[in-house]
Amino acid sequence: MTSSKKIVISDALPSSAGDTDFSLIQPKDTIVDEVFIRILEAPVVASGNIGFTMGYTAAGTEVVGTGVNNLLDTGTTLPVGTIFKISGTAGTAFGDFATGDASSETAHDTLKTADTVLHGRIKTSTAATTAGKLEVHVVFRYFD
Repeated sequence: MTSSKKIVISDALPSSAGDTDFSLIQPKDTIVDEVFIRILEAPVVASGNIGFTMGYTAAGTEVVGTGVNNLLDTGTTLPVGTIFKISGTAGTAFGDFATGDASSETAHDTLKTADTVLHGRIKTSTAATTAGKLEVHVVFRYFD
């Protein structure tokens, strides 16, 4: 079974280069299956990068990594209605699934057996002239 949690980040980008942090609770006995980001109000930067990371500390990248420019690469804005689906695509580091073709396997990176704080970070390389508003949906797969 899957279920999702939604969080809306008003003033998504800071007025100077930097980070906007948020958090939510990942339910016990789940993995993060995928993450969706929808642009509700367009953020605007002079010219630069907008990235997104997610992990188990404020600077964590265990769920979504390498978020320097995975939303915007040397651009100025993201239009309203843009939707990103992050599920192991380029520019992310999602938890690995076992392949069955190895001498040993490791536990999935995002499997949590207790309620756990999941941190998200929106990063910008340049000051925002318009902060924008983003909606983040985190889809959890239950193993109960």
